[in-house]
Amino acid sequence: MTINDYLDMEALDNILEQWAAATHMIAVVLDDEGNFLSNKLGFSRNNVEAFGESIEVDDVEVATVVGGPLDEDTDEEVVEAAAAILVAAIQNLLEAGYRKKKYEEAIASFNEEIAGAAALIKELAGKSQGLKKIENKQNILALNASIEAARAGEAGRGFTVVAHEFGKMAHESGVINDSIQKTLQKLDASIKSYDAE
Repeated sequence: MTINDYLDMEALDNILEQWAAATHMIAVVLDDEGNFLSNKLGFSRNNVEAFGESIEVDDVEVATVVGGPLDEDTDEEVVEAAAAILVAAIQNLLEAGYRKKKYEEAIASFNEEIAGAAALIKELAGKSQGLKKIENKQNILALNASIEAARAGEAGRGFTVVAHEFGKMAHESGVINDSIQKTLQKLDASIKSYDAE
């Protein structure tokens, strides 16, 4: 991310203009490559450069404030104090813009992750419905097997045990599937409530 991604140029120029009007000094802001970020306001390095202060954001030097008095007779302490105030104001502006941009990026990333999770929940819900269909078929097969075992009488006794176990397995898979569906519904509701905010 570069300084141009988060710098509020209008606010920067406003700070510089108000500071210049209040102090009768002039200053500009340069990026880390020495390019002007702010309005030059008649600035020339040949005639005004009493101070130059670096500005860091997130421990990276991103800009330099360069300036000085228009009147050569201005007291050096006054220049230093005015420069400190200006640098602090610009530092705060840049840090606020940087934090805001990072926050916006984090929110966008989080929203993408939530959308991905919602899509996975929808996919799992569809697969869960497929399991419900299989459970229903297993129950029908178990019932049919029990009916055929009863018709066979004594000869179908072993088949009755198999039919019973098959029905029990269908019931257990149905209980697990119901639990999965309830969990997916809770997750879906949670994601929808986040989206509503």
